Amino acid sequence: MELMMKFIEAIGIISFAISGATMGIKKKADPFGAVVLAVVTATGGGITRDIFLGRLPPASFLDTGYISTAALTGVGVFFVAKNNKHCYEKNLAILDTVNNVFDALGLGVFTAMGTYLAITCGFSRNTFFAIFIGVLTGIGGGFIRDIMLREIPFVLQKHFYALASIAGAFIFYSLYMLHIPETPSLLVSASVTFVLRMLATHYKWNIPPAI
Repeated sequence: MELMMKFIEAIGIISFAISGATMGIKKKADPFGAVVLAVVTATGGGITRDIFLGRLPPASFLDTGYISTAALTGVGVFFVAKNNKHCYEKNLAILDTVNNVFDALGLGVFTAMGTYLAITCGFSRNTFFAIFIGVLTGIGGGFIRDIMLREIPFVLQKHFYALASIAGAFIFYSLYMLHIPETPSLLVSASVTFVLRMLATHYKWNIPPAI
């Protein structure tokens, strides 16, 4: 189970790191900026989650694997883009789609993981808090990334983003409380969040603004 959790976490970290670095490159960030954005996007939600749960210092500072994986991913994305600059600039629409896929994958994985950790930290009877922590873990890194890039956070304006995370967190919580094993619960929860995000993007599902 521990190895499976590490594997699932690694998928989330790499996915969000790719998303963060790609956004940085799109905004003309230098190598350092791309790496910082990769690390912040990949670990920001988890660090915020651990602070809320009282898990101090946060896991990202105790296990260097989290930050080093995100940083190496950011370096890789930057230099792939730099060495294929013409191709990169020519296919920005495709790259936006790829970035959206990785962002949705990271959202699904970290939403499920955050909900799981909230439950295992003793909050299984507090439904709201467990789901809140799951959503916070999923959206936190992207929220910080967007603020650093001086953008309106993605979660506040785009394609059913937060609602997909809430749905995934609720599904994990429900399955866990029904005594479904952790691994299938994590996979189902992450998959539902991912699929909802992809469907929302494809079909342009949005919550309409006031004006």
